[in-house]
Amino acid sequence: MRRLLLCLFFTSSLALAEKALPFWDLAHWDAWNNTELVQTTPQAVAAGTYTDPQFSHASMVFPSVWRDAASGQWRMIYSIKWSPFTIMAAQSDDGIAWRPLPVPDAQPEGEKIAPHHVFTFTHGQGSGVYHDPVAADGFPFKMFGRQDADAVYEQALANEKHPWHDIAKREGKKRYMSMAATLVSKDGLHWELKKDGQWSTDDWEPEPPVFCFYRESDRTHVLTARPGWGDRRLVLRETSDFKTWSEPQLHLQPDALDVDGPVGFYGMRVLRSGPGYVGVLWTFRNSSSVPVNSYNQFFGDFDSQLTFSYDGHHFIRGQRKPFIALNPIPEHGCAQIRPSSLVEAGDEIRIYSESHKGAHGRERAAKNATKEPTSAVLLHTVRKDGFMHLRSRGDFARIQSKPMLLKSAQLLLNAAADFGEVRFQLTDIKSQPLPDFSFDDCIPMRNANSLKHALKWKKADLELLVGKIVRLELEFRQANLFAIYGDWHFIDAQDMWLLEDGKPVPGKRFDNP
Repeated sequence: MRRLLLCLFFTSSLALAEKALPFWDLAHWDAWNNTELVQTTPQAVAAGTYTDPQFSHASMVFPSVWRDAASGQWRMIYSIKWSPFTIMAAQSDDGIAWRPLPVPDAQPEGEKIAPHHVFTFTHGQGSGVYHDPVAADGFPFKMFGRQDADAVYEQALANEKHPWHDIAKREGKKRYMSMAATLVSKDGLHWELKKDGQWSTDDWEPEPPVFCFYRESDRTHVLTARPGWGDRRLVLRETSDFKTWSEPQLHLQPDALDVDGPVGFYGMRVLRSGPGYVGVLWTFRNSSSVPVNSYNQFFGDFDSQLTFSYDGHHFIRGQRKPFIALNPIPEHGCAQIRPSSLVEAGDEIRIYSESHKGAHGRERAAKNATKEPTSAVLLHTVRKDGFMHLRSRGDFARIQSKPMLLKSAQLLLNAAADFGEVRFQLTDIKSQPLPDFSFDDCIPMRNANSLKHALKWKKADLELLVGKIVRLELEFRQANLFAIYGDWHFIDAQDMWLLEDGKPVPGKRFDNP
C-alpha cells in the first residue's frame, strides 16, 4: 500500500521540477565542519569599461542594459546628466565592447546633441530601467523618476486640484514642488512621459534612484525607493497595474550592526535568483571628521551590499561587506560604484555600474582636477547562483543536509573544483550511508568546474531512492560550492510520521519554490 501511495505521489515528478538551493539559503543544512561561507567577489571585465566618446567628461548615470530580442544585439541607455536627464544609447555585439547607437528618428525635446541622443527629460531626473515582463500597457520599458519645480509649478497653476495649486498661486514657484513621473518606451530607445505615471503620494515624493522588480508569486511590481527626499533608508511600494498602489512600507535602515560609522541607503537593484531574490543595496559611507554643515552629510564614498529575500516580500542584509569593492586611486570607481543593471547572460550574471572617481557631492571637483574621464560604466560578473559560496577552511570540509524526500532521480552541483575535488554521499535519517551511495562509492567531481555537475555513483542509480527520505552530504577540498539543483521536499517531523504510516505527504507552503 505504501509503495502504491508513493508511486501515485511521484507520478508528476517524472519530468524534473528543478529547484535551486544556493548557499545564501542555509535553512536546509543540519551540520557542517571546517566549512566557511564566503561572499563571492565579482570579476571585473576591463574590456567592458565604457565612457561616451563624444562626451568623455560627462557623468555616466544609471546605465541600463538588455539584449534586444529581434536583433540579438546588446543595448544600453544612460544619461550624461543628472538633470535634465539626457538619455544616450549604445550598442554591442557581446555586451562588453560598446559603441554609440545612432537613433535618427528619436527627436528629444530641445536640441538633439548627438546622433545617439534619444530623449531629454527637460525638467526632471530619471532612474534605472525596469523591464516589465507583463507590459499590460504596451510599454515593456519603464523608468521611475521625478519632475522638478520648473515643471510642477506650471502644472500646479493650471490645475485647481493639484496639491501645490494654492501655494503656487499665492507664493509662486518653490523648490519643494516636486512630483513623481514615469517614462515609458516600447523599445528602450524611444521614450515618452506617461500621462498617468504618478507612483508617489501627496506626502511622499522621494528622489531617484527608484528601481523596480517583478514578484512572480502574486504578479506584483515592487518599487524600491526611499522614505523621502534625502532620507537614506529603503521602502517598498507595490502595484499590479501601476494605478492602484500599496502604502510605502519602511523596509531596510541602518541598525545595531552598523557600528563602523554612519551609512545610508540610496536604492536597491533586485534580481530573481535561486529560490528567491538577490538585491544589491547602494550603500553611502558618509562618515566624516568635519561637522555637518547642511541638512545632512553630503560627502562620501559609494559601494554596495548584498541583500536576500526568500519570497520577494522581505529582504535581509547579508554579510554587510562591500559587494563590489572600490578600485585604487586613480582608477574608475575609486570613489563610487553604483550597480544599476543586473542581467542574466547564460552561465553568468552581468553587473553594469555607474562609477565615479569623485566622492558623492565632489564629482565636479574630481572633473576639475584632471583632463581624463572621471565617470564610466563598469562591468563585473558572477556565475549564475554564485553570489555566495562555501569553501574549506583548510583541507577537507563537510556539510550535511536536513532530511529530504527525493522526488526525482537527479541531483546537480554548481561548483568550481579546478584544482580540488568534491565527494558526496546519501544517508538515512540517522546519517548512516546508504548501500552503494557512500563517499567511497561516488564518482567524485575532481579537477573540474561546472554549473550543473551530475552527482553519480559507481554501482547505483538515484532512481532507486526516488520517494525515499535521504540526507545529502558533501565532502570537499580546494573547491567553491555555489548551489545544489534537483527536485525535493525537505520534510518536517509530521511528514516523517505520515510516510512511516504509508501516507502521502502534502505540499508545504514554506517549501522551496
